[in-house]
Amino acid sequence: MVTLYVASNEPYAGKTLTCLVLGKRWQQRGKRVGYTKPLGLMPVSMDNEGTDEDAQFVAQHLELEASPSQLCPVVLSAETCHMEVDEARRRVKDAFAESSRGMDVMLVGGSGSLLSRGSLLGLDGASVTEMLDAKVLLVAQCESFLNADSIIACHRLLGDRLAGVILNLVPEREKDRVWDDVVPCLEERGMTVLGALPVDPILHSVTVGELVEATRGDLLCGAETTDELVENFVVGAMGVERALHYFRRTPRKCVITGGDRSDIQLAALETPTRCLILTGNLQPRHTVLARAEELNVPVLLVRDDTLSTVATIEGMLGRLRVREPRKIAHAVEQFEAYLELAKLDASLGLG
Repeated sequence: MVTLYVASNEPYAGKTLTCLVLGKRWQQRGKRVGYTKPLGLMPVSMDNEGTDEDAQFVAQHLELEASPSQLCPVVLSAETCHMEVDEARRRVKDAFAESSRGMDVMLVGGSGSLLSRGSLLGLDGASVTEMLDAKVLLVAQCESFLNADSIIACHRLLGDRLAGVILNLVPEREKDRVWDDVVPCLEERGMTVLGALPVDPILHSVTVGELVEATRGDLLCGAETTDELVENFVVGAMGVERALHYFRRTPRKCVITGGDRSDIQLAALETPTRCLILTGNLQPRHTVLARAEELNVPVLLVRDDTLSTVATIEGMLGRLRVREPRKIAHAVEQFEAYLELAKLDASLGLG
């Protein structure tokens, strides 16, 4: 059996999605694939037991039959942080033994940064990989050449266990520098770079429904289109003429503006807009709602001011997770297009 621990240099770098894509890929090639996440950070209830939201998500889409404790034996909380290290590690070993029974490939999902998360319980990435005798795939956030530091630090910890590196979230403006400078730098130090995934507008979009949930707002109209994806955000705090200039240039957007700015709201509705968020708990004019209903554009009323609402959405985007089937299908296409996954297969003996 092959055991692969999927780690990252930074939180929210794409570990869960990578586990899902690789798991599906190997299942399609006839491999029996298992999954566990030793340390969870997002507690949810499953069959009246606690587990981790990401672990539950991966198990569901890989159609795995596993108990909550097998999927995620330790969920970090104020209570579990006092758990004895030996007990935490025993739980992980037991869960791994049960989840891996009869499998050809065992995927182990990391939590947060490989360099620190889980150290309190002896479940940091380096310790878990040694305990489970796992190879490691590092999904490395690479927004600039400065991220090479943390990637190299991870390599020093892992040594020969590191099977490959995926550079993720590479901005378009940094693409050439990443390929010209970062990739050669890593390869000179003995790392196998599988490729670089660009920042993708679809994968980093959110649904209108997710915006409703994050802002705790009231949906005034457009409930039937809350599954629409929003890729861009524009704050309407300027004059109408200038606002129109931005609105026309920005497709698939959400416009955030004060509830009393009916001029901005109507201007936004005349351009490709997926959602209006009206701040300050100020009800819009009837003409705005009528036009939004005519165009089937959701209008969301929130109690916070514009600045606070923007901060809420930025926080949401920072911990964005892929959940929609269309995003997952798109992610599979991106992995195949930008990554040399055959290198990983060869490194793991799965070719």
